[in-house]
Amino acid sequence: MNRPPTVRRSGRRRRRRPRLPDHAALGPKPVLRLVLLGFLVAMLQLSFFGRVQFLGMGIDLGLLSVLMVALLAGPVSGIAYGFGVGLLIDQITGQTSGITSLVYVVVAYAAGRLGEMRDPESSVVPVVIGLFGTAAGLLVYSFVELLLTQGVTVNVRMVWVIGGTSLIDALIALPVHNRTRAWLLPMLPEEARRRRRRRNYGRRSASSDIDVRIR
Repeated sequence: MNRPPTVRRSGRRRRRRPRLPDHAALGPKPVLRLVLLGFLVAMLQLSFFGRVQFLGMGIDLGLLSVLMVALLAGPVSGIAYGFGVGLLIDQITGQTSGITSLVYVVVAYAAGRLGEMRDPESSVVPVVIGLFGTAAGLLVYSFVELLLTQGVTVNVRMVWVIGGTSLIDALIALPVHNRTRAWLLPMLPEEARRRRRRRNYGRRSASSDIDVRIR
Protein backbone atom coordinates (compact mmCIF):
# COMPACT_ATOMS: atom_id res chain seq x y z
CA MET A 1 0.00 0.00 0.00
CA ASN A 2 1.19 3.43 -0.86
CA ARG A 3 1.38 5.67 2.16
CA PRO A 4 0.51 9.32 1.76
CA PRO A 5 3.53 11.57 1.76
CA THR A 6 4.33 12.98 5.12
CA VAL A 7 4.55 16.70 5.56
CA ARG A 8 7.67 17.87 7.32
CA ARG A 9 7.14 20.51 9.85
CA SER A 10 9.55 23.29 10.07
CA GLY A 11 11.78 23.31 13.13
CA ARG A 12 11.13 26.97 13.71
CA ARG A 13 8.58 27.78 16.34
CA ARG A 14 6.14 30.53 15.92
CA ARG A 15 6.79 33.53 18.07
CA ARG A 16 4.20 34.27 20.67
CA ARG A 17 2.34 37.50 20.58
CA PRO A 18 3.62 40.22 22.88
CA ARG A 19 2.04 40.12 26.30
CA LEU A 20 -0.25 42.83 27.57
CA PRO A 21 0.89 45.20 30.31
CA ASP A 22 1.26 43.93 33.86
CA HIS A 23 -2.21 45.04 34.93
CA ALA A 24 -3.69 42.76 32.27
CA ALA A 25 -2.75 39.75 34.42
CA LEU A 26 -6.13 40.17 36.06
CA GLY A 27 -7.73 39.28 32.77
CA PRO A 28 -11.03 40.61 31.44
CA LYS A 29 -12.82 40.51 34.82
CA PRO A 30 -15.10 43.57 34.89
CA VAL A 31 -16.25 43.15 38.49
CA LEU A 32 -12.75 42.82 39.90
CA ARG A 33 -11.38 45.69 37.87
CA LEU A 34 -14.23 48.04 38.76
CA VAL A 35 -14.04 47.13 42.46
CA LEU A 36 -10.30 47.75 42.66
CA LEU A 37 -10.54 51.01 40.75
CA GLY A 38 -13.48 52.24 42.81
CA PHE A 39 -11.79 51.45 46.11
CA LEU A 40 -8.61 53.25 45.05
CA VAL A 41 -10.50 56.31 43.80
CA ALA A 42 -12.61 56.53 46.96
CA MET A 43 -9.54 56.32 49.20
CA LEU A 44 -7.69 58.97 47.20
CA GLN A 45 -10.70 61.29 47.24
CA LEU A 46 -11.27 60.99 50.97
CA SER A 47 -7.67 60.99 52.14
CA PHE A 48 -6.11 63.57 49.80
CA PHE A 49 -8.17 65.30 47.11
CA GLY A 50 -11.10 66.01 49.41
CA ARG A 51 -8.83 67.88 51.82
CA VAL A 52 -6.93 69.95 49.24
CA GLN A 53 -8.89 73.09 48.44
CA PHE A 54 -8.09 76.47 46.95
CA LEU A 55 -10.55 79.30 47.70
CA GLY A 56 -13.24 76.73 48.33
CA MET A 57 -12.60 74.91 45.06
CA GLY A 58 -11.27 71.38 44.92
CA ILE A 59 -10.99 68.20 42.86
CA ASP A 60 -13.89 65.78 42.81
CA LEU A 61 -12.00 62.69 41.67
CA GLY A 62 -14.85 60.36 42.59
CA LEU A 63 -17.38 62.08 40.34
CA LEU A 64 -14.85 62.49 37.53
CA SER A 65 -13.89 58.83 37.70
CA VAL A 66 -17.54 57.77 37.46
CA LEU A 67 -17.95 59.92 34.36
CA MET A 68 -14.88 58.44 32.67
CA VAL A 69 -15.83 54.83 33.48
CA ALA A 70 -19.34 55.32 32.12
CA LEU A 71 -17.99 57.04 29.02
CA LEU A 72 -15.66 54.12 28.28
CA ALA A 73 -17.51 51.05 29.55
CA GLY A 74 -21.11 52.09 28.94
CA PRO A 75 -24.08 53.05 31.11
CA VAL A 76 -24.54 49.66 32.81
CA SER A 77 -20.97 49.39 34.08
CA GLY A 78 -20.96 53.10 34.88
CA ILE A 79 -24.12 52.85 36.98
CA ALA A 80 -22.80 49.85 38.92
CA TYR A 81 -19.45 51.55 39.46
CA GLY A 82 -21.01 54.85 40.49
CA PHE A 83 -23.41 53.23 42.92
CA GLY A 84 -20.60 51.32 44.62
CA VAL A 85 -18.23 54.29 44.85
CA GLY A 86 -20.97 56.62 46.10
CA LEU A 87 -22.13 54.15 48.73
CA LEU A 88 -18.57 53.63 49.95
CA ILE A 89 -18.00 57.38 50.24
CA ASP A 90 -21.26 57.86 52.14
CA GLN A 91 -20.46 55.08 54.58
CA ILE A 92 -16.95 56.36 55.34
CA THR A 93 -17.86 60.04 55.67
CA GLY A 94 -21.05 59.41 57.65
CA GLN A 95 -23.28 61.32 55.24
CA THR A 96 -26.86 60.36 54.51
CA SER A 97 -26.52 56.99 52.84
CA GLY A 98 -27.63 56.98 49.23
CA ILE A 99 -27.28 60.64 48.24
CA THR A 100 -23.88 60.32 46.59
CA SER A 101 -24.88 57.01 45.01
CA LEU A 102 -28.01 58.60 43.53
CA VAL A 103 -26.01 61.46 42.02
CA TYR A 104 -23.36 59.12 40.62
CA VAL A 105 -25.98 56.85 39.07
CA VAL A 106 -27.68 59.76 37.29
CA VAL A 107 -24.48 61.22 35.82
CA ALA A 108 -23.15 57.75 34.95
CA TYR A 109 -26.21 56.94 32.88
CA ALA A 110 -26.01 60.24 31.01
CA ALA A 111 -22.27 59.90 30.32
CA GLY A 112 -22.66 56.26 29.29
CA ARG A 113 -25.39 57.06 26.80
CA LEU A 114 -23.29 59.86 25.37
CA GLY A 115 -20.34 57.51 25.05
CA GLU A 116 -22.44 55.12 22.98
CA MET A 117 -23.47 57.88 20.58
CA ARG A 118 -20.15 59.74 20.46
CA ASP A 119 -16.64 58.43 19.82
CA PRO A 120 -14.86 58.46 23.22
CA GLU A 121 -11.45 58.45 21.51
CA SER A 122 -11.77 62.15 20.71
CA SER A 123 -9.70 64.20 23.15
CA VAL A 124 -12.42 66.85 23.33
CA VAL A 125 -15.12 64.51 24.65
CA PRO A 126 -13.51 63.76 28.06
CA VAL A 127 -12.90 67.47 28.69
CA VAL A 128 -16.51 68.36 27.85
CA ILE A 129 -17.81 65.48 29.96
CA GLY A 130 -15.55 66.50 32.84
CA LEU A 131 -16.77 70.10 32.73
CA PHE A 132 -20.51 69.69 32.26
CA GLY A 133 -20.76 66.31 33.98
CA THR A 134 -19.14 67.60 37.15
CA ALA A 135 -21.31 70.71 37.12
CA ALA A 136 -24.46 68.63 36.62
CA GLY A 137 -23.49 66.18 39.34
CA LEU A 138 -22.75 68.92 41.86
CA LEU A 139 -26.00 70.69 41.00
CA VAL A 140 -28.01 67.52 41.51
CA TYR A 141 -26.23 66.86 44.80
CA SER A 142 -26.91 70.40 45.99
CA PHE A 143 -30.57 70.12 45.01
CA VAL A 144 -31.01 66.82 46.89
CA GLU A 145 -29.20 68.26 49.90
CA LEU A 146 -31.53 71.27 49.89
CA LEU A 147 -34.53 68.97 49.95
CA LEU A 148 -33.25 66.73 52.72
CA THR A 149 -31.32 69.12 54.95
CA GLN A 150 -32.90 71.99 56.83
CA GLY A 151 -31.14 75.32 57.05
CA VAL A 152 -29.24 74.99 53.77
CA THR A 153 -29.73 77.91 51.37
CA VAL A 154 -28.39 78.80 47.95
CA ASN A 155 -25.68 81.45 48.08
CA VAL A 156 -22.86 82.84 45.99
CA ARG A 157 -20.29 80.57 47.61
CA MET A 158 -22.16 77.47 46.43
CA VAL A 159 -22.14 78.73 42.85
CA TRP A 160 -18.44 79.56 43.15
CA VAL A 161 -17.58 76.09 44.44
CA ILE A 162 -19.59 74.32 41.72
CA GLY A 163 -18.10 76.42 38.91
CA GLY A 164 -14.53 76.22 40.18
CA THR A 165 -14.62 72.48 40.85
CA SER A 166 -16.07 71.87 37.39
CA LEU A 167 -13.23 73.82 35.76
CA ILE A 168 -10.58 71.95 37.74
CA ASP A 169 -12.11 68.59 36.86
CA ALA A 170 -12.17 69.62 33.20
CA LEU A 171 -8.43 70.37 33.35
CA ILE A 172 -7.56 66.92 34.65
CA ALA A 173 -10.28 65.05 32.73
CA LEU A 174 -8.03 63.92 29.88
CA PRO A 175 -5.27 62.39 32.10
CA VAL A 176 -7.90 60.66 34.23
CA HIS A 177 -9.60 59.38 31.08
CA ASN A 178 -6.35 57.97 29.69
CA ARG A 179 -5.40 56.23 32.93
CA THR A 180 -8.91 54.82 33.31
CA ARG A 181 -8.93 53.55 29.73
CA ALA A 182 -5.56 51.83 30.22
CA TRP A 183 -6.91 50.04 33.29
CA LEU A 184 -10.26 49.05 31.77
CA LEU A 185 -8.93 48.14 28.31
CA PRO A 186 -8.86 44.33 28.83
CA MET A 187 -12.54 44.34 29.86
CA LEU A 188 -13.77 46.65 27.13
CA PRO A 189 -15.54 45.18 24.09
CA GLU A 190 -13.48 44.35 21.02
CA GLU A 191 -15.21 47.19 19.17
CA ALA A 192 -13.78 49.71 21.63
CA ARG A 193 -10.29 48.26 21.25
CA ARG A 194 -10.34 48.53 17.48
CA ARG A 195 -11.82 52.02 17.45
CA ARG A 196 -8.49 53.81 17.43
CA ARG A 197 -7.05 51.49 14.80
CA ARG A 198 -10.11 51.96 12.61
CA ARG A 199 -9.81 55.71 12.89
CA ASN A 200 -6.15 55.66 11.90
CA TYR A 201 -6.37 53.25 9.00
CA GLY A 202 -9.94 53.91 7.95
CA ARG A 203 -9.07 57.18 6.26
CA ARG A 204 -8.18 56.10 2.79
CA SER A 205 -7.71 58.35 -0.15
CA ALA A 206 -10.36 58.65 -2.79
CA SER A 207 -8.07 57.13 -5.42
CA SER A 208 -7.70 53.93 -3.37
CA ASP A 209 -11.47 53.53 -3.26
CA ILE A 210 -11.94 53.82 -7.00
CA ASP A 211 -8.79 51.92 -8.00
CA VAL A 212 -10.63 48.90 -9.34
CA ARG A 213 -9.39 47.04 -12.39
CA ILE A 214 -12.01 45.91 -14.88
CA ARG A 215 -11.08 42.77 -16.67
